[in-house]
Amino acid sequence: MKRTAKTLSVFTLAAGVTAASALGASPLQAKQPMKAVSIDDLYSYPIDSYLVSAEALNVRTKASASSAKADTLHLGDSLKMISFSNADWAKVHYKNGKTGFVSTHYIVKEATTVKTTTKTNVYASAAGKSTASLPANTSVSFLGWNKTKNGGFDYDWVFVDYGGKTGYIKTKDLQMSK
Repeated sequence: MKRTAKTLSVFTLAAGVTAASALGASPLQAKQPMKAVSIDDLYSYPIDSYLVSAEALNVRTKASASSAKADTLHLGDSLKMISFSNADWAKVHYKNGKTGFVSTHYIVKEATTVKTTTKTNVYASAAGKSTASLPANTSVSFLGWNKTKNGGFDYDWVFVDYGGKTGYIKTKDLQMSK
């Protein structure tokens, strides 16, 4: 994935709400081996996963409501984000590798669940005051990266949802299943 697409994907993720937290669902426990989180993992696994949030969603051939309809997706169908055409349209992979465009108004970010590796502090802002302490193996939902002063991303800090609350955790203190 190109760096621009990664940054756009992460930016959109940080601005959105995860599907699991929006629906009040708790993350499923991973039954696969755990490994340390790397920046590449969080770029590619599965932060590009989205779910359809409408009863029916038209897939279009171009990023326009007036373009030809290619397919129809349904509530809960899974999508893989390729890129955002603009704030209203996204190019996606769906149903066995097909590609098309969907309105961003009818998709939600699928939660990416990661776990703490050790007892971990949660901060109100990156490197700010600690607001909570989470035990090792606590599941949290990855929401996005911390922003830098110049508008980029600080990959040392991850913005997370933990039990309906949000805060920042150091990336090195997280692990995920693969």
